[in-house]
Amino acid sequence: MTGKSATKIVPSSIRRLTDKGSSTATRILEEAKNILVEDGFLGLSFRAIAKRTGTTVGNIGYYYGTKDDLMVDLAEYIFDRWEFRLQRDMPPSMTDRREKFRYFIRYMIDQNKQRKTMFLLLEMWAMANRSLAVSKMMDTFYGRLRDSIDGMIADLNPKMAADTRALRAALITTQIEGLMILVGPRKPKHRELDGIEDEALAQIETMALRS
Repeated sequence: MTGKSATKIVPSSIRRLTDKGSSTATRILEEAKNILVEDGFLGLSFRAIAKRTGTTVGNIGYYYGTKDDLMVDLAEYIFDRWEFRLQRDMPPSMTDRREKFRYFIRYMIDQNKQRKTMFLLLEMWAMANRSLAVSKMMDTFYGRLRDSIDGMIADLNPKMAADTRALRAALITTQIEGLMILVGPRKPKHRELDGIEDEALAQIETMALRS
C-alpha cells in the first residue's frame, strides 16, 4: 500500500532491540490487544499483561516505562497488523491505483464491521475523553490511517495541494469510521440504508479525485 508512513512490523520505540527483545515486545502488544478486546481498557494493566505473557511486571516496565508509551506502540501495532493483512489479501493482479484505492477503502469498511474490531474502536472512543494514554493511542492510530489515505490520494491526484489532501484524508477517515454508527454486528436493518456502503465508497472516491 502506498502511503507516507512506511510499514513497521515492530513499532518504532522497540526497533533497536535485539530479535529476542522484539519478539517479547510483540507478545506484550498482542496480549495487550487481546485484553482490550476481551476485558476493555479497565482490564488493561501491566500486571494483567505480565500474567498472560508469563513474565513479570518489571519486565513489562523494561519495554514500556509508562502506560502512555504502551498505548502509542499498541496503536502502531494494531495498524501494522491491519496493513499487513490488507497487503496479504490484496489480489496480486490488482495494479491499477484507483482499483487499489477502492480496495483499501472497502477493506477498512469491512474490517470495522468485524465484532472484535468494532469493540476495540468503540472502547478507544469511549475512553479517550477520560484517559490521556488512550487519547494518545487514538491520535496515533488515526494519524496512521490519515497518512495512508493521504499517500494514496497523492498517487491518484498528484496535482492536489498538500493541505487540501490532508483535509480530504481526514474527512475520508471520518466517513469510514462514521459508518460504524449504522452498519455492523447487531445493528438494526433499515431498508432506506441499503447500499450505503457503496454510496460511501463512491463519495469517498469522488473526494479523492476532485481537485
